[in-house]
Amino acid sequence: MNFLFSLNRSYILLISITITFGFLIFLFFKFLSLEFKVLEQENSLVLKADITDPKFSINNSNQKILITAKEGNFIGKNKILLKKNVLFESNNFIIESDNVIFDRKEQTAKSDTKSTFKSKKTKISSEGFDIYDNGNKIKFYGNSIVILK
Repeated sequence: MNFLFSLNRSYILLISITITFGFLIFLFFKFLSLEFKVLEQENSLVLKADITDPKFSINNSNQKILITAKEGNFIGKNKILLKKNVLFESNNFIIESDNVIFDRKEQTAKSDTKSTFKSKKTKISSEGFDIYDNGNKIKFYGNSIVILK
């Protein structure tokens, strides 16, 4: 007589259900641990920045320049490294850059990365800029392209 015919069908069904259930539990915990790894990576990206979505301003007698970015890190008592989509905006112009060092006490900003200045009739693309004298003066340096309309 064949060995498989001598086994009780209820035992075979019970063993099959147990193996299937164990496999499903394994898959559940495997995907659960994968989800936790993704969350940990997202949290570690946020924790690398001292400030998320920082906002500052440079005030002078003529205008107010609003400064925004995605991330910021303190590099001194008054100096902050602003990173990712840094935007300087006033009524007269907009400056876009990626990395800018902003000094809160001196009300200055400096960048050594590609920057774009836009106003009504002027566009300047440069390798960096320096805002000083409370925002009254802006110096562009490096290879620069000036477009006047």
